[in-house]
Amino acid sequence: MTKLFIIFSIFYSFLATSNDTEWDVIYTKASYALNHTKKALSSNNFDHQRYYSEKALEAYLDISEHLETSNDDELKLKIEHTISDLEHAVDAPDWDRGRFYSKRVHANTQELITELDLKAMAIAEN
Repeated sequence: MTKLFIIFSIFYSFLATSNDTEWDVIYTKASYALNHTKKALSSNNFDHQRYYSEKALEAYLDISEHLETSNDDELKLKIEHTISDLEHAVDAPDWDRGRFYSKRVHANTQELITELDLKAMAIAEN
């Protein structure tokens, strides 16, 4: 009977953790995207700018996957807009246009990290 209880408790704990949004992973990915966006902005080579924008795009796509279980539609919409800006930065016809979108992504990523900090504080208070 004890073994059966242990098996069910492990199974239940797995289900409970798999449905929760992994905010720590999202925060890590957002920090990763911010780092690559800074590198895209500081690059003076068009190919490097596109490369770092692609890396930031990968991070945001991962963030989007982790937010699928979240109920925060406003945050999801912001992520979608940032992904769109990153796609424009990756496919930019010239350095100036890519830099324009990289600046927007940089600002959006800073706002995202601030929102995640506020969410972490709210979770810690509860």
